[in-house]
Order: sequence, then C-alpha cells, then structure tokens
Amino acid sequence: MDYQASPLRAIADQMRLEPVKTLALRPGTRAVFRLTVRYHDRRARDSVGTLRHLGRDEVKLEMVYRGLFDHKPLSIRIEPQRLEAFKTALLQLRFDALRDQPDLPAYGVDLWLLERAAGSFAWSVLLAPACAQGVYAELAETVRRCLPEALRQVA
Repeated sequence: MDYQASPLRAIADQMRLEPVKTLALRPGTRAVFRLTVRYHDRRARDSVGTLRHLGRDEVKLEMVYRGLFDHKPLSIRIEPQRLEAFKTALLQLRFDALRDQPDLPAYGVDLWLLERAAGSFAWSVLLAPACAQGVYAELAETVRRCLPEALRQVA
C-alpha cells in the first residue's frame, strides 16, 4: 500500500511539517498523533491535524490546510480527558499492530493516514473510512468521536 501512503505523506511534506518521529523526540513531548486527510473529489482542502501531548496536561491540535494561511497551523486546545479516551481506544484496537486497511480502492474514496509516535517509536495506518469494515471502521469512528476538529472540512 506504499503507493497510496506516499501521496498522503507528501501532503505534510509539501506543507513543510516536521515528521511525527521528529516531533516525538523533542524534549517534553509525551506523544504525537497525526491525521492526514486527502479528499479524492477536492470538495475540501486536504488537511493535516497534529495532536501533541506536551508536558503533564498540555494537549494541542494543530490543523493545517493545503493552500490556506501560508500553511500556518490553527491551534486548538484539547481536553486531556479526550486525549486519554483517544489513546485508550487506540490501545483497545491494537493500533500499533494494525497494517494498512486491506483492499483499498485505487481511486474514488477519501484516504486517511493516521500516525502515532512516542519517543523513537512511530507507527501509521492507511484507511479509507467510507469502505472500512471491522477494526478499521472502529478506528475511523474513534477519530470521529474523539477528534472531530481534525476532520473539519474547509473548502
């Protein structure tokens, strides 16, 4: 599936965003999560949401939209309880052992790349929420429930 993940990784690169691995190694950073969304039909701008757990209770989501605000992030504070709910759900879904969603369509669906990094560990999963089943559908629902701001569409 790397042929589909590469264009999603390129979105963050084109916006000049630091990789999650690099962010996770910064002093005081406990965990980093990133959701990159590519809209297949261009109904909204591709987006990258980076959730950073800094220090004890500082949690912030930085949203960047392709082609807007010179790729400057919009910063949103997230309650620590929501971060904990998100982390617990990922743990229950065994996110760190998931592979990319099987049988992804080559075109015609929105794609998400969900990444997690802590210390020197990093993991990512590629999925298409519209046709996700089983654990991948649960993963998409977890993102919708815990981080709806990361899915806000901007035309």
